[in-house]
Amino acid sequence: MIKSSKEYMTKRIRSKFLYLFGFIIFLVFLGFNVNFSFAKLYKGVPSMLDLISRILRPNLSYSIDVFEKLTETIQIAIISSILGVILALPFSLFVSDNIAPNRYLAGILNGIFSFFRTIPSLIWAALLVSIFSIGRFSGIIALTIIGFLISIRLFREYIESIKENQLNSIRAIGANSIQILRYCILPYIFELSISIFFIVLETNIRSATILGLVGAGGIGQIMWRDLNHLRYDNLATIILVLFLTILLIDFLSLYIRRYLKHSSIKFKSMAGYKRFQIIKIIFIPMFLIGLIYLAFKSLGIDYKRLILGLNQGKNIVVRMIKIDMNYFPKLIEGIGESFFIAIFATIIGGLLSLLFSYLTAYNTSPNKTISVFFKGIINISRTFPPLITAIIFFRGVGPGPLAGAMALSIYTTGVLTKMYSEVLENTKENVKDSILVTGATNFQAYRHGLLPHTFSTFISLLLYRLESNIRNSAILGVIGAGGIGTILAMNITWRNWEKVGLLLLGVSIMIIIIDRLSQYLRNKFS
Repeated sequence: MIKSSKEYMTKRIRSKFLYLFGFIIFLVFLGFNVNFSFAKLYKGVPSMLDLISRILRPNLSYSIDVFEKLTETIQIAIISSILGVILALPFSLFVSDNIAPNRYLAGILNGIFSFFRTIPSLIWAALLVSIFSIGRFSGIIALTIIGFLISIRLFREYIESIKENQLNSIRAIGANSIQILRYCILPYIFELSISIFFIVLETNIRSATILGLVGAGGIGQIMWRDLNHLRYDNLATIILVLFLTILLIDFLSLYIRRYLKHSSIKFKSMAGYKRFQIIKIIFIPMFLIGLIYLAFKSLGIDYKRLILGLNQGKNIVVRMIKIDMNYFPKLIEGIGESFFIAIFATIIGGLLSLLFSYLTAYNTSPNKTISVFFKGIINISRTFPPLITAIIFFRGVGPGPLAGAMALSIYTTGVLTKMYSEVLENTKENVKDSILVTGATNFQAYRHGLLPHTFSTFISLLLYRLESNIRNSAILGVIGAGGIGTILAMNITWRNWEKVGLLLLGVSIMIIIIDRLSQYLRNKFS
């Protein structure tokens, strides 16, 4: 029992020091498992700065070649996003708990989709290249799978958010299941489909830029070629064009989604409204059929090659099912390395984002100039996939988990800072003002007011990033930056499908466990 305020304060300070000491020990443990070394980083700085300086001198005459591949990259992303969203529309009706015709079927489908969702896009692309050979077809199918899985999850969440009393009110007037779909569910998800398309497109644009690393088409092919030939001036041009393209698509996507959210169609008469409904019923199916036709026409594969690939795929799947358990020790080693890379990057990125969010958010930054400057820096750091950043660290510290951990830390810092600074900017001013009126500084208002008030949201964002980092850490090994991706890419190249089956199963189980743990912790903190 605490007898005095002095004893209370002493105990509180002691607890803080113990927590801080335990946290430092944990960081040292993580650093040891990703081979972190200040000396290695320091020695690698000259090589990294040399690479960055060469990257900062773009070969602008190379832009014509870049734009040709950039067009293919954007085409891959758009086609796969269209196909993914359209295919997800009917399936979403079978997996949503509140409207599913069969709960057992919904559970089985959700389990299958959750398993496939754990496989990163680059791994899908590498597998499909082995089945259908190199080219954009493999890239389109890989991103269609990713787009489908993202879309079906979003559609399901939106459908399940429809209140039960809304459905019951329609059932109460004698409506059957078809009528409920026609008048309650379908209009709702058709309105959402455009927003979901742009969410999927943003994801697929970033993914499409690296698919060429495994031969699945797009700008990644010339990026990998220029890296191998040490043409960093060409690489600089690619990075510059990618940055501007992704930035433009992000802004366009944000503008269209906001416009659709706040826009509405106004009718002058009931007759005009009825005409619109008839046109919509005719136009939407025709529009969807047209999109599917154009998308399939753009796949770039003939019937003979498709059938041959499907037969090869069947043989590969049969071999992957016969998993090689003798490879289990390698699986554990690879999973452990990927896990520690993800945890290290999440914690380091989280700590740095707390500082950078203070400097980035308009309502906490010392002045607007600093805020605008850091917003620009953060947008640059989060625009490029961590694989590109890993290449720079790879040059400085060599192959291994350290390059992957540092690259993922920078990417995590950028993404978390962007998300958390927006949370701070949307927080009510009275939270900050209640601290400022006591004579506190701007930073003290952030430290003792805004941060405690929004900390549960920050933890939720941090846990979401952990889920994403687990997936990202699984593919960094494709370029030798540590984790299970190294042995996974190696075995895909060598066609050791029994070992690939075991590795994919292990990756999926790890990601599913982290997802469930993350979901549990988010619910606890919310």
